[in-house]
Amino acid sequence: MTTAIKQRRENLIKVKQYITDANGHKVAAVIEIEELIRLKAIVDIIPASEIWLYKNKEVLESVRRGLKDAAKGRISKLNIDEL
Repeated sequence: MTTAIKQRRENLIKVKQYITDANGHKVAAVIEIEELIRLKAIVDIIPASEIWLYKNKEVLESVRRGLKDAAKGRISKLNIDEL
């Protein structure tokens, strides 16, 4: 049975099989080589200096909220001397 991992709505990485531990947690996935090439291309897009952000979901959500606020004009000036 093939499963798919979402990576944006239009792109899917097809997983042939999951490898689970004794508790049933997914610890690895079996994919076709073509899917590995696609996955590598997706991962290579993220600069090494920004990987930490994607590993910390709380901070990532905070950054996304800040970007949405800025796009809507909800910004304020920061005086570095007051920090």
